[in-house]
Amino acid sequence: MTSSWIDRILGHPLIARFLADGVTQADRGKIVRGTLHSFLIQGFSIVLVFLSNIWLVRSSDPDQYGLYIHVFNWVSILSVFAMGGRDDLVLAQLPRYIGAGEHDRLRRLTGSANGFVLLAALGISAIFMIAISLIPIKTLSEHRDLFLLASAAVYFSACLTLNQMILQALNHVRLSQLVEKIGRPLLLLIGTFAVRLLVHWQRLDSRQLILTAAIVTGICCSAVLWLLYAKGRKYGTPPQNDPPKEKAPENLSGKAGWFFFISLLNLLGTKITMLILPLFATTASVGIFNISYRLADLLIFPFFLMHTVLPQLFARHTTTDITYTQSLFSESNKLMTALSIPLLLLNILLGKFFLGWFGPQFGSGYTALLYISLAQFLFSLFGPANTILMMQDREKYSAGCLLVYVLILSAASRWLIPVAGLTGGALAILIGSLVYNIMLAVVLWRLCKVRSPWLAFLVRTRG
Repeated sequence: MTSSWIDRILGHPLIARFLADGVTQADRGKIVRGTLHSFLIQGFSIVLVFLSNIWLVRSSDPDQYGLYIHVFNWVSILSVFAMGGRDDLVLAQLPRYIGAGEHDRLRRLTGSANGFVLLAALGISAIFMIAISLIPIKTLSEHRDLFLLASAAVYFSACLTLNQMILQALNHVRLSQLVEKIGRPLLLLIGTFAVRLLVHWQRLDSRQLILTAAIVTGICCSAVLWLLYAKGRKYGTPPQNDPPKEKAPENLSGKAGWFFFISLLNLLGTKITMLILPLFATTASVGIFNISYRLADLLIFPFFLMHTVLPQLFARHTTTDITYTQSLFSESNKLMTALSIPLLLLNILLGKFFLGWFGPQFGSGYTALLYISLAQFLFSLFGPANTILMMQDREKYSAGCLLVYVLILSAASRWLIPVAGLTGGALAILIGSLVYNIMLAVVLWRLCKVRSPWLAFLVRTRG
């Protein structure tokens, strides 16, 4: 029923004229169906995350909430170190193994990636705790008891992300999102509600928020591991067309290294401003900035929706004629932009009203919300250039662009935050996003001859 309804919409003359030429009906169906399923899941997730953040702020206060956000920003960074790029590696390699029927390699990579994450998380958490205990580091050492409380969440977060990517690579797109996008914010709501009952409805401090979030992440980690076991059993025995001997394992450490570097830089790109902010502003400002950032993330929603489908397609079509990759890129670019424009208008018109739901102090984040919304809109406007580079063996160029982005963002944040506070941090994000997306577009054209349709007028068409 859903498929025929989608097919009728795609066949409409106006829709067909808007979409790119050259994309097969099968791939177009995967893009649209995957995006639709992701929209339903992540749309509900946005509501849950929004409600959970309102609840957390109302259940504590801006200072305690800001401290909780500060600690989990560092948990996110440490979990990226623990993954070591294995999350993107499985997303790039597993679809190729499935297509070639190489189940032995699929099993080996899945097992080795999970083993690496476990050992790396234990080692990195220990090193981090020793470092902030022996060396006085501002905004870290004075909160080492909170970081110790959150240390288990480093492994839980890394394991959850890795195995979500494995499920996505195995074409279980919906299942790969349900646990984190629906289960995690719902359990956080339930968990903090239960804790408030236990403390007789008193406001929660940062310690209680951190402990609850760590337990919730552990439960979600266990759930996604169970899903992977249930869905991955069919790859336990080789298909009939498999060769009689197992193929030798590949040396993917170099590729994983590039993916790790990219993941780290991606995370720093989203966190660096909030890591610099506490050095020049109050803890409450971190919480206010985080809420503004969360609302602005509505604009990157279409980009992430399609990212649940596009990496597999770009990886599968690595050797396909470049005109087909251009068609995939153009179609997804147009769809992302069309979905993003109404969200941008929503934040412009109702952003201050939304911020007011969190409390009177949060209205000061409206200008920051506007700047970050424009920055996020640029990712949809310029299209999934980074995805093509990463999935088609040009990850080092992706890493180079990201490094420039993080350096520009860091310098702009350090310059503008002391001058303009929250607004300065948001303006730094907008400057960094503009430079990064233009640079990606140029690199993609130079290396792959793929260009954004919105920038086609800048490229001389060959006659």
